[in-house]
Amino acid sequence: MTTSTAAIRAPARRTSAWRRLAARIDWPLLVLVLLGVALRLWFIRASSLDPRFSTADDGDYYRRALRFAVTGQYLDDSWLIRPPLHVFFFAFWLRAALLFGSPTLGVLLVQLAQVGLGALSIVLAYGCAQRLFANRRAGLLFAAFQALWYPFVEQPSVLFSELLYLTLFALHFWLLLRFDAHRRWRDLALAGVALGASALTRSPALYSIAFVVLWLLVRGWTPGEKGAQLRNNRSRWLVVGGQIVLFLACTLAVVLPWTARNYVLYRHIIPVDTLGQTNLWLDLDSVDQREAHINALRALPQADRAGYAMAQARAILAADPLRPFRPMWDTFRHIWKAQFVEDYFLKRSFFTRPLRETAALGLPGDLLWFVFTIAGLIGLARSPSRTGRARGEGWHNRLFVLAWLGYSFFTVLLFHVEPRYLLPIWWWLGLYGAWVLADLPMLRTIGLGARNNGKKIAQYLLQGILVIAFLALFFSYRDYPSMIASGAARERGMIAGDQAYARNDYAAAEQAYRAALAAQPDFIDGHTSLALALAAQGHNTEARAQLRPNQSRRSDLVLGALARDAGDLDAARAPLGSAENRAGEDIQRWALTWLRPPAINSLQLSKGFDLGYIDGFSGGEEGPAGTFRWLSGAGQVRLPLRTPLTPASNVFLRLTSGRPSAVPLDVWAGDHWLGQALVSSGEWREYRFALPPELAGTTTLELRLRAPTFVPAREDPASDDARMLSLMISQVRVQ
Repeated sequence: MTTSTAAIRAPARRTSAWRRLAARIDWPLLVLVLLGVALRLWFIRASSLDPRFSTADDGDYYRRALRFAVTGQYLDDSWLIRPPLHVFFFAFWLRAALLFGSPTLGVLLVQLAQVGLGALSIVLAYGCAQRLFANRRAGLLFAAFQALWYPFVEQPSVLFSELLYLTLFALHFWLLLRFDAHRRWRDLALAGVALGASALTRSPALYSIAFVVLWLLVRGWTPGEKGAQLRNNRSRWLVVGGQIVLFLACTLAVVLPWTARNYVLYRHIIPVDTLGQTNLWLDLDSVDQREAHINALRALPQADRAGYAMAQARAILAADPLRPFRPMWDTFRHIWKAQFVEDYFLKRSFFTRPLRETAALGLPGDLLWFVFTIAGLIGLARSPSRTGRARGEGWHNRLFVLAWLGYSFFTVLLFHVEPRYLLPIWWWLGLYGAWVLADLPMLRTIGLGARNNGKKIAQYLLQGILVIAFLALFFSYRDYPSMIASGAARERGMIAGDQAYARNDYAAAEQAYRAALAAQPDFIDGHTSLALALAAQGHNTEARAQLRPNQSRRSDLVLGALARDAGDLDAARAPLGSAENRAGEDIQRWALTWLRPPAINSLQLSKGFDLGYIDGFSGGEEGPAGTFRWLSGAGQVRLPLRTPLTPASNVFLRLTSGRPSAVPLDVWAGDHWLGQALVSSGEWREYRFALPPELAGTTTLELRLRAPTFVPAREDPASDDARMLSLMISQVRVQ
């Protein structure tokens, strides 16, 4: 072979290899995965939620994970013992951010890792549907549901357990289906490992042990290639028994080390967590007693809380055995509402969720859910699928799904409804909905021909009853047309008002916000925005009259800021002091964007009274020398000035490093670098920076500060402070 001939054939071989690779790629599935990833990244960018500032579950998970990442210690220091696996998952990525030298990127790394989990969940959705129904179209449709439906797209943006839990559970179910098809015991063992990991993320998964045992028993007795062999074999129970033992061993091998940890630490048998007992007590008792009950639990040693909660629940049930069942009908009706439509058009406050920014996905998402739910109910009432070469769905899989649906409904009805608690229900219904929708082109689910027997007629009758019942529940729950009409009018006013407010046209903003409130008078966010517009025009008293305490986190902040601006410091202290710790978002950044605080030439950094002027600082603290804040790497101070800057103006920063050695601080005013100061430790000093003459006449001074960070807990073994800190600042003054 000549050199020229080899040179010609080499590209041909590479082209052939690429063609073979391209032929093996499932392009529709790849497109769905890429689309799902793109939507999740877009959602992360649109969301303002930040677990660092949350008092809810996500904030607790973040703080546990951060402590574990920084110190290697896992502590149950909240009011519950929680499942640990998602906390370990979060901690891994927070630790990676620390090792990369960029701790502020920790939350973003967790979110990006969860986007990867979201992509995996799309692939697993395809695999489960395709394998269960032996139908590629069903696999692609279920993958599309997983990729596009709003609640699934939302999950990577928040630090809850549901995404990891659902991904692990889907993996567990897919491995069971692989075992069902190929009878490889390693798949059954891996299914047990996946279920154990899922239970360490959300403990209700542990109850699936009973469902899998039922699945194995029914599978061993169901007609089919392997089933027939087992029925004719005297050792069939030995085979099934061996499968059960293997599955249990693999599941418990994952769960029991954590159970042993709990026993060593608390001297109580706690398989995974203490959520169930506590939630049962809180949900049985009256809502207005919840906070008092939580405080009572926190006063007890951690080891005694679950027993105390269970004793209280038993006492309630002994006095009123029907107590759990009275609200069930109302709760059941609540499950079948149009979820995003209700949140977007009816909620009194958006609670920092990006509903307005993501409505283009959420509103069509409810229609997607509506179609898949109807189809899923039809699918569950169909006869199990079968194929000539494989077992098909079979009754063992159908019973497994029905058992899980029944259990999921029961737990939601017994405790309380949250949209994320309903995700397993919609996952199962979406799976069966994809099967029905995949068959629609072939008209397999409609029509009564001559060959249909009584069994078929009963099946169609059951399907019709389920669909009619769902439609009755759905349309009787809300007057959707009027709700959407008033909500749309409110949104037009809010969007117009926000745009006018952003361009400082406060009179136009006030008019638009009043139009929004005319459409929905109880919309708290509308009153909050109207208060801001009124205050920006100098109508402080009227603005404060728009708000009431404890309506929403943002309204509380605005109420406190208006009291501060009016000089009523006593009324401002409580709402401003707690705003940052409970907002669920970076409230400093929100306040800097939306508040219009009064002009000042000197700012004392404090516990909340400085909100609206700062961004990028830790919470306010108080020391012997007065109040201060730590700079968290990079920060901003914006001062609306009482008088314009002169050519000889200076800015003074009162600083100390709080470190053994001096810390370099770089300061900018707008785009002008003012210089670097070495901030010494041990004492508070004032550092002067000359402002450039080009800023003369400016009425707003925007300072940007940057200094290297450290984590106290990484440098001092006795510290549990996992914050990223730079240096301490107590005052900014312009002269």
